[in-house]
Amino acid sequence: NLYSRYFGGGMSSPVFQTLRESKALAYAVSSRYIPPARLDRSYYNTAYIGTQSDKLEEAMEGMMELLQQMPVSSATFQQAKDGALQAIVVDRITKTEILQTYHAARKLGQNGDFRSVLYAEMVKLTMDDIVRFHEKYLKGKKYRIAVIGSQDKIDLNVLKSYGHLEEVTMEMIFGY
Repeated sequence: NLYSRYFGGGMSSPVFQTLRESKALAYAVSSRYIPPARLDRSYYNTAYIGTQSDKLEEAMEGMMELLQQMPVSSATFQQAKDGALQAIVVDRITKTEILQTYHAARKLGQNGDFRSVLYAEMVKLTMDDIVRFHEKYLKGKKYRIAVIGSQDKIDLNVLKSYGHLEEVTMEMIFGY
């Protein structure tokens, strides 16, 4: 949660600041490390950049560079940490969420509300912990990339430079 908030979760995140603000490569941009809903599933990272087709090469280079080398900012980290802790403090589970939260916790092997444990552990985290997390789970990993756009406007050679390219049709995806 804290990694996602720091790295790609808001307007002060390195992903947003680098790709949207500094380089003006994106309409929207984010990156999230997502936990599984069940113990038998995997964690995964999603990164998104909405850009113009003529900026595809720069946008992809920028995102891949960030996924390999995360910028470090103590001020941005502290802001993300404060926001994450505050979100836990103000969160309320009410009405039908009580049962949904209980079942979700059970699927993850939890017997109760884990937010107090999450808060206690998050308070201890430092920027160094986030850097180690990034290096262990994102840096140097293989990625699957999906590009959606008009084929006549996308430079397929740029995409081929990232590995195997497979073009899919609307029929393959949606069945029509």
